[in-house]
Amino acid sequence: MSAPGLTSEAQLRYILQWFGEFSELQKEDFLPILAAARGKNEDQLATTMAALNCQDKPVSLFQCRIKLFNEWFPTWTEEQQDRLIKGISEVDMEFGNKLQEYLTNGPPVNGDCNGFTDETNVAEVESQSVDESANDAASELIEENEQVIAQDNLPLEIAAAS
Repeated sequence: MSAPGLTSEAQLRYILQWFGEFSELQKEDFLPILAAARGKNEDQLATTMAALNCQDKPVSLFQCRIKLFNEWFPTWTEEQQDRLIKGISEVDMEFGNKLQEYLTNGPPVNGDCNGFTDETNVAEVESQSVDESANDAASELIEENEQVIAQDNLPLEIAAAS
């Protein structure tokens, strides 16, 4: 239910303004919603919206804005929808890139560098892999040393501090 007399141009301006006010977490939540709406994928949109519901809590301003977005966006012309995507991409270029990646390749899959292939994420994943390998090697070395010490049955004295 949109406000009487509110044109689609005004709605577009509101969405752009609200996007500029979104936190990074809200932008992450908005990404699949916008991608689903733009891709005209109602199943994905319904699933994403169901995840945002908080039954025991009052509705947040963000949720109200998303509700209005979901009411307004389908009523806009394709040109207006394109203008929203372009405007959002101008406000936040990284979000625009993620949105294009999302629209091109679909939603991210577990273990898929969060669904994005920029070099930073790939480098972070590779770095984590190297760190995990080093930790595994260190753990194996510690276990071997503990086994050697345990096998020697060394006498041990415990001194109490007074």
